[in-house]
Amino acid sequence: MNIEKGSRASKQSISDFGILNATVHWNLSSKTLAKISVQKEMGIYSNAGALAIDTGEFTGRSPKDRFIVKDLITENSVWWGDINIPFEAEKFDKLYDKVIDYLSTKRFTREMQ
Repeated sequence: MNIEKGSRASKQSISDFGILNATVHWNLSSKTLAKISVQKEMGIYSNAGALAIDTGEFTGRSPKDRFIVKDLITENSVWWGDINIPFEAEKFDKLYDKVIDYLSTKRFTREMQ
């Protein structure tokens, strides 16, 4: 059973994406997100009251880690190359199943009010 909190589209559920048995928070306020980050020791409040997070050496998405499924829709509409790397649909399906299995086991140990 999923536990879903926060504002979401009235007819949409995380189970629509195949994720089961997970706790999900939808569209939380910035104040609530900051509170969760601090309580989970993912960030701290600065002297000025802003949320500060140390991302370490990994500061953003690697441009060479962008994969797009190459199919009938994208085959002639994507500029393929070093940035838009083609990805086979079968590999995507396997990766998707793996991610869904992983996310379906996630639980938050501390609930936010």
